[in-house]
Amino acid sequence: MIVLAAAARGQHLSAASAIVLDADTGKVLFAKDADTARFPASTTKIMTTLLLLERCKPDDIIVAPPDVEKVKQASMHLKPGERVKVRDMAYALMLRSANDGCYAVACHISGSVEAFAKLMNERAKEIGCTQTQFNNPHGLNDTKHTISARDLALIAREAMRIPTFREIVRTQKKPIVRSTNLEDLVMINKNRLLKAEPTYEGIKTGWTIPAGKCFVGSATRNGYRLLTVVLKSDDWVKDTKLLTDWAFRGHDRLVFFRPGEVVGAPAIVRGGQKERLQVSTPVPGRSVVPKGLSRFADYRMEWEPLDAPVRKGQRVGELVFTDAGGFEQRLPLEAAEDIEPATIAGIVGTTGSKTWTWVVAGGLLVSGAVLMRRKARNFAPAQAPTRRRS
Repeated sequence: MIVLAAAARGQHLSAASAIVLDADTGKVLFAKDADTARFPASTTKIMTTLLLLERCKPDDIIVAPPDVEKVKQASMHLKPGERVKVRDMAYALMLRSANDGCYAVACHISGSVEAFAKLMNERAKEIGCTQTQFNNPHGLNDTKHTISARDLALIAREAMRIPTFREIVRTQKKPIVRSTNLEDLVMINKNRLLKAEPTYEGIKTGWTIPAGKCFVGSATRNGYRLLTVVLKSDDWVKDTKLLTDWAFRGHDRLVFFRPGEVVGAPAIVRGGQKERLQVSTPVPGRSVVPKGLSRFADYRMEWEPLDAPVRKGQRVGELVFTDAGGFEQRLPLEAAEDIEPATIAGIVGTTGSKTWTWVVAGGLLVSGAVLMRRKARNFAPAQAPTRRRS
């Protein structure tokens, strides 16, 4: 396909920076200048809303500061002392892109813009951002307020884990309750893609003259979600559609490990009624690879020294697998069974007949000296998530 080849080469994309990320695994499927720090404009509000939802209860009341009317441009027209619930304020931030609402949130949570910006930067580091410097809660132009496309994708991935956030960003129109301005109650989403295609589900537009047109997007098709970011774009809708369509058409979603299944060689347990422990992973092991790429993955198991008793569900190590594209994932390993301590009689009866061999590397034990391989399973794609899916 010409469109796919063009996107793969980064051509015909007007955006200065862009990225496509698999939301489930965090794997980057496409990147164009994704680590250059740029002005994010109102896509900043993804982080502001994330912190609002993480730190406040839905029915908490946010009171507009006395100087709230000094905040310019996109606005929900807050009046000093006006009271708005957290859940309604979140809709105002993400749909109306209310700068004055962001200022009220910053003061409510941290007492000032400066203190809130510090909180934003701390949270960004926790998420894994390396090219982020927030200096305000709304994204109005500031030379000290920049972020990369990759970091924006990571923040969006974190926010989309919250069911309330997902519900908000895919909403096209939302009436809110407010205490003062009763003539301005309806928040309307500026994301035109929501009307264009039902698989699109957010997330945030942004624009200033220095930033250009920016957009952080999400779409779910065939049961899995992709995130896109375009910064300093001439046409964010065209760029986002190009990247989204290319990514879904050109990649397969593979399943290597299902939750709860026993995987690989069992771990060794010292002092137990059984010498070997069956292990499983509680989460799915999936990957997204370009169509036509090998369906095999290399994997190994790593665990800490184990002594009986061991309880089913106990965390015992990690399953590390690398798909054919070289992307590595680490999944938790749990005991798939109970192993009780050996009785004295059992120990005496087996003394000299059992040998435990331990190879310690960086505090972890690696099972086996040879890497194992696994082929992806035939997989019926899950249904696309509903709006209220958690």
